[in-house]
Amino acid sequence: MAPRNSTNDRLRTTLALLAAHQSAGTVVAPSELMAQAVAEVPFDDKESELLAGGVPRGFKALTTATSKLVKAGWLVKGRSGWTATDEGVRAVHAFTDSDQFVNAMISGAPVPETAPEAPVHAPVSPEQLGEESQAALADVDVDPTEVAQAKAALAEDPTPPDVTPTLEVTSDGVITPAEETAAEGTADDAWHDQPQSVALSGDFDPLFGEAGHWSSDLRELQLTYDAAGNVWQQTLQLPAGTYQFKILVNGSWEENYGRFGVRDGANHELHLLSDTSVTFRFDYASKDIETS
Repeated sequence: MAPRNSTNDRLRTTLALLAAHQSAGTVVAPSELMAQAVAEVPFDDKESELLAGGVPRGFKALTTATSKLVKAGWLVKGRSGWTATDEGVRAVHAFTDSDQFVNAMISGAPVPETAPEAPVHAPVSPEQLGEESQAALADVDVDPTEVAQAKAALAEDPTPPDVTPTLEVTSDGVITPAEETAAEGTADDAWHDQPQSVALSGDFDPLFGEAGHWSSDLRELQLTYDAAGNVWQQTLQLPAGTYQFKILVNGSWEENYGRFGVRDGANHELHLLSDTSVTFRFDYASKDIETS
């Protein structure tokens, strides 16, 4: 039997803790949230190894894995902090086994409307949330060293990217960081200076209906970071027609790019004579986009 993947446990725990904080009305910084998850699912010797910049390997893997929560629509990363979406909260309740949780996250499986049982990682049961839950959350045993490492990591790069090395799913359904089987140097450095998320926004109504009209958070329009090519990309099967669009960074119009990589610039335009599979590639260094 394959060993249980701690990153899976830690990832579900992170979202469960965030959902509990939200229900209790308490605010927690992402660094402290992940430190609490590490306190519940401690690093092993391998995960405790420090990478470049003094970041523990396990913390880097967890930070990377949270991008999958964003892509699944279960987590929103904003400048003011992180928010568990309604679907993300339901996922925590519905998938109490962390491997099932991650498999559903990756596959896009629908989240049941009702939960079979309370989440095992939440500090308190849903029925107890309120003043009691605030006290329970305050009593979480967090290693000060882990908190310091997490804060130092985010202080060095306050907007850690959503992706670096790709997460792989093994034959037994366990998600593992590809960085453990790849050369370390390039993978560890590729994410520097990258944003948390990149998305398309435009008049994609022919494909997604009203939800695709200049959306800032439609899951299907989120681009995925390719560490090997150092670009963000997404492929869409588009009906024939004319499309206008821009690039949104970190899920907000505060940072958007139009034609020729100009911030707040004119819309990109795409003219299709027939139904076509189009791949969008965005280079954050040049702030421009290519289609093929």
